[in-house]
Amino acid sequence: MARSRRLILFLAKAVFSFLLLYLLLRGGTWERVVALARANFLPGPLVVALVAFAISNVLGGLQWHILLRGQGIRIGFARAVNLYFVGLFFSNFLPANIGGDVVKIVDVYRSTGRGGGAVAATMMDRAIGLATLAAMSCAAGAAVLPALGLRPVLLLVPLFFLFFVGLCLMFLSRRVGALLLRVVRLLPAASLRTKGESILAAVIQYREKRRALLDALLVSIPVQALRILVHYWAALSLGVHVPPVYFFLFIPMIAVLIALPISINGIGVREGFTILFFAMAGIDREQAFSISFLAFLVGVAVSLAGGVLYLGRTFQKGSRDGRRAGLRGDGESV
Repeated sequence: MARSRRLILFLAKAVFSFLLLYLLLRGGTWERVVALARANFLPGPLVVALVAFAISNVLGGLQWHILLRGQGIRIGFARAVNLYFVGLFFSNFLPANIGGDVVKIVDVYRSTGRGGGAVAATMMDRAIGLATLAAMSCAAGAAVLPALGLRPVLLLVPLFFLFFVGLCLMFLSRRVGALLLRVVRLLPAASLRTKGESILAAVIQYREKRRALLDALLVSIPVQALRILVHYWAALSLGVHVPPVYFFLFIPMIAVLIALPISINGIGVREGFTILFFAMAGIDREQAFSISFLAFLVGVAVSLAGGVLYLGRTFQKGSRDGRRAGLRGDGESV
């Protein structure tokens, strides 16, 4: 029954994504998008975007590695980057952009037995990334809001600021931590209460690991900046010139919105909000759609490295298991 519900939910998200794409591309929009790419495409900025996104994920693996060490989990930098790319690959197929996090957590648990610590480190990794994006969006908003004027959609900027403050309170305030603990203890199932308390305790542990938090925050700045600039370089590769500050304002808001579990990997939602936001910067529908879709393809292309790493690891494991079976067989035949 649970499997049937998950399948129905997946199909509903797929229908929603493709319905959004249909609505965005009807009326000859797709033909104009293709014509735009053919007339203006420049490979140089696209190569820069690919390299930048790859570097951002190596640094993302470093950020996660630092936070794992803060939980006493030591798996090595190269291993952390490997798992980070594998998680990135599976995020293309698993729901709500967090499926890749689940894959990473399971891998760490299998190799170390530290599931709660892995969850806490991954949650903190996400929270630091969101806080960095919120800070960048607020700074960019302060720079361009006077030129854009007051528009309802830009109310997301102060909401981002409040979100940033809330994250700081959650991890630094003992009162907020105690309140969250009381909420966890209200969960109906004893197993959920136990797991919730252990994960919350692991998250709160970072209060005493301020060096790890500071190091992770410092790494997060280039990670998120490079991911935002991927969209800027995608725009340049299409011959579209927009000041980078608009990308630092809009892309963080889009990143939060596509994390909502209503679509498949944000498809349709990403393009729709890119069209909506970048219209304020004077970008037409076809250009905005093309920028968003090309940046998405850059992410998918780089994530394929994670698929290669996963297949290589699976092949090596199969080879080792085969050798062990062969040795057992030889021993039995003697």
